[in-house]
Amino acid sequence: MADTVSNTSPLIYLHRLRRLDLLPLSFGRVIVPSQVDQELTRGRERGCDVPDLRAQPWIEIRSVALDHDYPELGPGESGALDLARTLPDAIVILDDGAARAWAARLGIRSVGTVGILIEAKRHGRIERVAQDLDRLAKLGFRMGPALRQRALAECEEG
Repeated sequence: MADTVSNTSPLIYLHRLRRLDLLPLSFGRVIVPSQVDQELTRGRERGCDVPDLRAQPWIEIRSVALDHDYPELGPGESGALDLARTLPDAIVILDDGAARAWAARLGIRSVGTVGILIEAKRHGRIERVAQDLDRLAKLGFRMGPALRQRALAECEEG
């Protein structure tokens, strides 16, 4: 199984959907750069509903130096990309469009929160993806109508 690296937002959205458990089912171990852990720790300290990565036995937190300049990306996305660059055949979990574009330029496979939900539906881990897409929208997840329709069509719910 390829190494999987995650950025912050997919962890937050899956946590808030109460679907964080889909990650170890799909990927086994998930590696998170220390920048993502720091972002989530600051969020918890401010009272935000974010996961505690250290309580998840399937998450490995790794220190990574930010070696490359991705001007439009934050430290979590930059850390995820730099970490993925060090792992052969890695998959990186990203939602941000600019970050996914960087992954494509770097030849790193990527998947987002919606893709994880689609895979979960395909493997019978969730019954319907439409309800989770609705809940994501209510949580402030930015998803255009085309992405929603494509996800529903792939899951034979559209």
